[in-house]
Amino acid sequence: MFFLNIFSNYLLPIIYDSMVALLLALFVLSALRIKDPYLRILFFSLPIVKPVFIILESIDVNRFYFQYYKSAVGLCIPDPSNIVRLNENAILPTITASDINHIIFLAMLGTVFIFLMFRWINLALFYRKLAYEEKVTRKDVPDIYGVMDEFTSKTRTVTPDVSLTHKIYISPFVVGLRKFTLVISPGLLDSLSISEKETLIQHELCHIKRKDNLIGWVTLILKDLNFFNPFAYIAYYLIRSEQEKASDLLVVKYSGKSSETVAKDILSSIRKLKMTLGPSSQLIPVVSSTFSFSGILNLKRLENRISAIIKTDVSKIYSRMFPKILMLILFIVLLLFQVVFTFKLGDLIFVLR
Repeated sequence: MFFLNIFSNYLLPIIYDSMVALLLALFVLSALRIKDPYLRILFFSLPIVKPVFIILESIDVNRFYFQYYKSAVGLCIPDPSNIVRLNENAILPTITASDINHIIFLAMLGTVFIFLMFRWINLALFYRKLAYEEKVTRKDVPDIYGVMDEFTSKTRTVTPDVSLTHKIYISPFVVGLRKFTLVISPGLLDSLSISEKETLIQHELCHIKRKDNLIGWVTLILKDLNFFNPFAYIAYYLIRSEQEKASDLLVVKYSGKSSETVAKDILSSIRKLKMTLGPSSQLIPVVSSTFSFSGILNLKRLENRISAIIKTDVSKIYSRMFPKILMLILFIVLLLFQVVFTFKLGDLIFVLR
């Protein structure tokens, strides 16, 4: 009964809440035709942020109601009264160390936390190792630094260091949160035309301007904490897709190239990257920016990405201030209000919120 209560009071409500949040986010973005990348990522973060309220809150279930009705639907806002003591009579949850169920549950939580910490540290070390694999200077790769210097002056961002990797499974990406390093394969660069090389490097520099590494780490941690929640994986996938499309749009805005040229360069770079990468490329952890693709879903993602580049309207990449404020208010409303569905199954009352 203890673990059934954990499932009914926490795990199932989290999955339900993420599903509702994702559907609402998709509806709002579609109905209001929101194109601003930052706003789209913000709304797509709802399915991985809202579950936090499930952990913090306590629901007061009126069991007398269920003597006459078997289910109910309504709205509520989070009630964190089981975490914050609102008055002297508030009852806080307790864990009994002598209870075998509590001991098992705490052991499971500890194991999961240790595993996730190991995963995050391992990822950080993996990226750091690549960032220092073969550091090169301006004298070594003047063409790469030339492209970066010109583009960073337009975007007003810092010029990252460059590290060459000779691993055949690495897609180009940027490492770092404050000091950045562009990790790229010289074998891939040799296969690209001058225009393709410029577009690829500029795309990665746009991730620096957008602070996608920071966003990527935050969303990755939240997604991992929701490891049992399928809708958290969908939200994370959508956020990554938005990051890629947003960087493509900035390349069109600042590079001076036409949207058709940028789309052609990216598509050609992906094709050549696919030929360069080895079979083990699918075994490495996913980085914040990648040009690689495989499978039906990613092919559809690539199609949408190229279509978005071609249809780019530079003047509409970002929203104006007033609409942005309205969308932020709407985001807060969707974040706080929960669609509650309760039903009784035997003697157990499920509260999905």
